[in-house]
Parts: sequence; structure tokens; C-alpha cells
Amino acid sequence: MKKIILFITILSIFMGLKLDVYADTYSDQFYISTEIENISYAKVKNGVTEYRKAKFKRRKSDNKIVYCIEPFVTLKENTSYKGYDYNYESLLKMSKETWKRISLLAYYGYGYKNHDAAKWYPITQIMIWQTIDKDAVFYWTDSYKGKKVVKYQNEMNEIETLVKNHDLKPSFDNDNYDVSIDSTVTFNDTNNVLSEYRVNSKDLDVKIEGNSLIINTEQKGKFDVELVKEDNIYQAPPIIYVSNTTQNVLSVGGYEAIKSHLQINVDSGSIKILKLDSDTNDITPQGEASLIGAIYEVIDENGEVVGEIEIGEDNTGILEGLKYGKYKIREKSSGKGYLVDKNEYEVTVDSEHKTIEVSLTNEVVKRKIKLHKYYEGDENKKIVEKDIKFQVIDRDGKVYKEIMTDAYGEVEFELPYGTYTIKQINTTTGYAKVDDFSVTIDENSSDVLEYYLNDLKIPNTYQKSNDLVSVIIMSLVILLSIYSMRHENV
Repeated sequence: MKKIILFITILSIFMGLKLDVYADTYSDQFYISTEIENISYAKVKNGVTEYRKAKFKRRKSDNKIVYCIEPFVTLKENTSYKGYDYNYESLLKMSKETWKRISLLAYYGYGYKNHDAAKWYPITQIMIWQTIDKDAVFYWTDSYKGKKVVKYQNEMNEIETLVKNHDLKPSFDNDNYDVSIDSTVTFNDTNNVLSEYRVNSKDLDVKIEGNSLIINTEQKGKFDVELVKEDNIYQAPPIIYVSNTTQNVLSVGGYEAIKSHLQINVDSGSIKILKLDSDTNDITPQGEASLIGAIYEVIDENGEVVGEIEIGEDNTGILEGLKYGKYKIREKSSGKGYLVDKNEYEVTVDSEHKTIEVSLTNEVVKRKIKLHKYYEGDENKKIVEKDIKFQVIDRDGKVYKEIMTDAYGEVEFELPYGTYTIKQINTTTGYAKVDDFSVTIDENSSDVLEYYLNDLKIPNTYQKSNDLVSVIIMSLVILLSIYSMRHENV
């Protein structure tokens, strides 16, 4: 039991210390000040009507106005009060909701912005009483103890709207937005309360203009934008003055700051190009050409070149750090042995499509080759030579393709960029093959390269040999005959 008492004592001391830190108490007196001309009202409860002329109630220490918060209790002037700026609901024996409403009525009533005319004081007072005592009736009269009149409805509606919207945050509160780097983004508050807030964010360039929040994004990242609505009139809490012998009163003060947040995710996009051969739709180039080294320009919506993409060893190139928007891709220069693509390609980079990947092709430089094949007949006549095979050999010594002449001694084919050797494989009997020859395909080559190839007849060396043998034999016969005749004469 002793331990419990000790714990309670320590806890009480601790709570007392907290109150000293976060709260304060005050002492003061109050008095009824000047009458507000031509404003009277009545308050009715339990069948009893009390008529009053509107008068200011003020605090003696600084002459600031206060509001009565017990409608049917008389304010005794020059009575000492103790005031508190904490624990309001408990001290006033009212709900948290009621306290919040009367404190906001006091804040938005007399003295708020353009509410500086004397009429706003009794208007505010009546609205506070209507909130505190639901069983009583309060109304305006045309004179002291005069007839009931309806007036100040617009003023009361204005205060009511301000109180109602007090906790209303901008329409984009707690929203999460993906926005582009290097851009200006505007968010319009459809709740029309943004003008009551200030920006509490140092990481982004953010400003408020009316009911528009304008953000300039200069760096990537995730940013929390905090908007704060806070009292800039009183800069001190409300104070309630409580007495057991007279009217409790309220000195107007500020309110706890209201905070709104929105998450801004600043990011950029990229465009990645995969380079392909247009004939094969593959990354492997044809002949001695190369897809590597091609350069593309990236152009924004204003027609400005924002960067270049160069195709690297892996047949890809990328441009990063792009702000969201529409772009055109245009080839500036192609890889060796390929034609520049004259087309423009449009893409859109946004929060849903941050990385745009496109496959773009190039047409290789190629030329048509036409061979005309003959062999030499009698009297130097050229005869078309069909079914003659040729091999096309690339720079690595590999057979690129094989071709064969048709019935007209012709063959037609295409070769891509590079230098090739053409080699004749077979020939007509008795005729020699043409020597190997080189063909170069480049940007300067003719559209069609034609070659007229003529196989020459091989000389008949066998017949000539027989004739020589015959001459030798005849010469030997003659010599032997002469020799025999000489011996016979002897």
C-alpha cells in the first residue's frame, strides 16, 4: 500500500512538472465597458426573458475584450479571477467539441481580419451562448426591451463558415504524386483553403499563390511537403478565467497548428535504343558493316535537342535524366556501312512509362552484282556459258555465298557493304577459268556492278607434239637412206 501511495505521489509531482512546462496560470479582474450603440438582444430560459444592451466586457490588466461563457450568470466587476491556458474542458465542465467550437467562434469573431466593427462583438457573444446553452433562446431586438428582429444573419453565417472550414485541409492532403524533374507543377486546391496555409518545406522550391501550390523540381528524390495553418493574430493560447462567485469568461487566443502533408516523388525518365539490321531484324551486322557508333538526337516538344544517344558495343544506347514529356528521336549518323534512317520516332516519357525502350533499324549499304559469262568459240565468237559456279569469299576467307550462271550465262545477286573476292569454280572443257577478282561495296559504288567474263580456249599442244615427232622421224629416215647409199657404192 505504501508503495502505491509513493508511486501516486511521484506521478503527481511529475505531472505537476509537466504542467509547469506546458501550461500557465494567470490572475486578473474584469469590467463592463462601453455600450455598443443600437444593438440590443434578449435571452430566454425557463420562461424568463432578460433584456440587455450590448456592451463590451474587458480585462483590467490590458483592456482586451473577453466573452462571457455562462449566459445567465452575472459578471461581477472587480472580482479577482484565476486564469488557465490548459485543461479547458475539465475546468469548464464541457465536452471537448463544445470547447473547440466556442474557442473558434471567439477566434473568427470580433477582431478577425475585417471583423473590426463593434457589431462583431455581440454577434460572436450570442453565437458562443447558443453553443453553450442549447436549452436557451437568444435573439436580437429592435431596441432595449423591444421587439424581436432578424438581423446579422450574413455575419453569423460568415463566422459559421470559418469555423466549419477551420479543420478543412487542402484537397490534395495526404496525396502522393509522381512528378518530373526540371518541371513546374501546379496543384489547385478545390477546397479553397490553401491561402490559409504556409509552406514548411526546405528541400523543394514550393510556394503558395492564392489556392495554387506551385512546385519547382530540380532534383530527384522523395519529398514530404508540409503545409501549416497557424494562428498569426494572437500568438498565444486562449485563457479561461474561472470563479465560483461570478461569471466565467474567455480571453481570445490562437489555436493549435493544423498540418497538411503531400508526398512528392520527383523522378526522371530515359530512352533506350536497341539497334538492329533492317533485313535480318537482328543485332548482327551484314558484311563488313557495323551497327555500333550510330548516334541519335533526342528532341523535346520545343524543338530543342536535349541529348544524344550513341549505340555502344552491346548494340544499345541510353539517354537518362529526361523530364516527363513528348520527344522525337532522329538519327544523326549511322554506323559504318549503314544508311542513315530518315524517319523520326515519337515517344512519351511519364510516370507510368519512365523507361522507353525502342528497337530501331538501319538498312545496310548494298549493291547489285551482275555477271555475264562467256567462252570463246571459233573465229573469236563469244558463246554464253551456263552452269558455271562462282564462290563469293569475304575478307576472312570464308565463303559468303555460291552462285551459278543461268541458261543465258548470267547471274545476278546482292552484296552488303565490304570487299569480296569472286572465284570461278568450274569451266567448259578446253577453256581456262577467269582469274579471281575483287569487288568493293561502299557508299561510292554504282548501283549495279556488271562484269563481263570470258573463258579463253586452251591451246592444242598434243597436235603440235605429233607434228614435231613426224618431222624428226622423216629426218632420220632420210639420213639413214643417204648413209646406206654411200656404203653400197663402196
